[in-house]
Amino acid sequence: MSSQVAPSRALIVTRLSRMTDESTSPERQLAECMKLCADRGYEVVGAAEDLDVSAGKTSPFERPELKRWLAHEFSPSTAPGPDNRHPCPFDVIVFYRLDRLVRSVPHLWSVIEWAETHGVVLVSATEKHFDLSDKFGRAIVSLIATVAELELDAISERNSNAFRHNFSAGKWRGGVPPWGYLPAKNEEGEWRLAQDPVQVKLIREVVNRVMAGVPLRQIAHDLTEQGVLTPKDRFAESRGREVKHFQWHSGPLKRSLSSQTLLGHAITRTPETGPNGQVKKEPNGKKVYGPETIVRGDDGTPVVRAEPILSRGEFDRLQVELSGRENRKEPTKRSSGLLLRVIYCGACGRPAYRLKGGKGRATRYRCASAQYKDHCGNLTVTSEPIEDLVTAAVLKLLGDSERQEREWDPGEDHAAELTDVDEQLADLAEALGTGSFKRGTPGRVRLDQRIAALSTRREVLAAMRSRPGGWTQKGTGELFSDWWARQTTTEQNVYLRTMGVRVQFLEGPAEGAHMQAPGKLFIELGSLSDMVGGLKPGPTATSVASGFEVMERLGIQGVVFSSEKQMPTRTDDSVWFQPEPGMWLLMSPRAVAEAHEAREWDELRREETAGDYDWDDED
Repeated sequence: MSSQVAPSRALIVTRLSRMTDESTSPERQLAECMKLCADRGYEVVGAAEDLDVSAGKTSPFERPELKRWLAHEFSPSTAPGPDNRHPCPFDVIVFYRLDRLVRSVPHLWSVIEWAETHGVVLVSATEKHFDLSDKFGRAIVSLIATVAELELDAISERNSNAFRHNFSAGKWRGGVPPWGYLPAKNEEGEWRLAQDPVQVKLIREVVNRVMAGVPLRQIAHDLTEQGVLTPKDRFAESRGREVKHFQWHSGPLKRSLSSQTLLGHAITRTPETGPNGQVKKEPNGKKVYGPETIVRGDDGTPVVRAEPILSRGEFDRLQVELSGRENRKEPTKRSSGLLLRVIYCGACGRPAYRLKGGKGRATRYRCASAQYKDHCGNLTVTSEPIEDLVTAAVLKLLGDSERQEREWDPGEDHAAELTDVDEQLADLAEALGTGSFKRGTPGRVRLDQRIAALSTRREVLAAMRSRPGGWTQKGTGELFSDWWARQTTTEQNVYLRTMGVRVQFLEGPAEGAHMQAPGKLFIELGSLSDMVGGLKPGPTATSVASGFEVMERLGIQGVVFSSEKQMPTRTDDSVWFQPEPGMWLLMSPRAVAEAHEAREWDELRREETAGDYDWDDED
């Protein structure tokens, strides 16, 4: 143990787990500590105040204020005093009571070890028996810490029971509220969740953009760029706390839009456990929670905590839209060029990026391999003629088709709730006759009442008509060509990428050369069924669809009219087949084999037919 100097410079440590309206503990703690310092002649050089911090969940070395002092992050220009919050040298730590410093035995001994190493004395302002100078005193201190740890467990259990009761009753019990809500006191003085007009307006705008097909990443990017506060920052602002300006991200945004808290329902998440029953934790020590589950009352109906922000119909069709995106290739980045992530090098398959032209130079697309020493040689192509060709191809196919809007038919489907009620009844039935649920016990009476309520609810649900909800299409009178003209370049790019349009170029001009069009260009418009989704196909799309039906029956996946002797290698299992000069068919290997077999049979028949006649008639 290192030698200690006579303590004179004191750091006062105060802590409180939860701030309440009635609480005066921080002031009382500080007053008692100041009194002891005055009695012993300590110079108070600063105070570390950690409020809303649990000693059971955090050690002294993890608390926001105290950890800075223990780390000796001293500020040379600090003015010592009880109001000082900037770390400076100290010889003694004064605390109101031991449980204000630690609530676990391991945390206690880690602090004692630190104090002995750094020559710092630990002093309790109200516990005269706190003495570390001999073995007996250390044993007493350890016993006190053990009692504090047991008390923490009891407090945690009481708080957990109270939380479950109040939460089921729809009350707010602390923490960041769900998106769209803020805590507010009602006439009875109870904390409840109330709609926040600022967030409700934002949710409406976000939902409208999602239903219009805007990617979640783009929405999150826009919200961050506009400085819109996240739910966590909005809650901090409403409580007068520091706003940290967190960024929006598509993952949390999707979870918030998928949460039934938008319906006003109370939801909960339980920690996941491993095979041995231990709670799973992240690398940073945080618990891993399972999916959201709805809190239900005794009759099996969802507990409503607040006024719904979305109606059931709005929420259902939002979930259909979000789930549908999982099966679509939604763009991950916003683009300012029409063909970014659409145009690829026909030589090596790498994506092309956009080069802005300088003075006297046109904007170009360039193969990504050009930045490497061993590039493919297919360098740049002028962007404008390619973009014009792709636009013309899309409008040629879809320009005369009518755009349609989706209308949601909410239907009458209660299957999910009926399944949930059945599962609850099955679980309750297993408890009959066991433990505290044996016949004649109070627990059995409550269990029977709950089973009866759920059975009644099941009868009601089973008697209801069931008709699944779904989308219907309604014409807008607007042609696709007019809609396309209204879109920004970014929106047009998102459409092309979403539809799977792909462009490949070959033999682009060398760097610095000028050319109005690429040497060879291949445009794939993706799936016709995807492209006409949301449209009433016009004459062109209908005619192409009929041709595609014939091609599909023959196993033909695509047609290219070209004088090339060889086509670009495919990355999938399809192959090119040339039935005649100037025409290439993209087919499956099986279809190509059948085509070769048909050609061989045709040639054989011609040979057999030719053998039936004597072409060398000398008569």
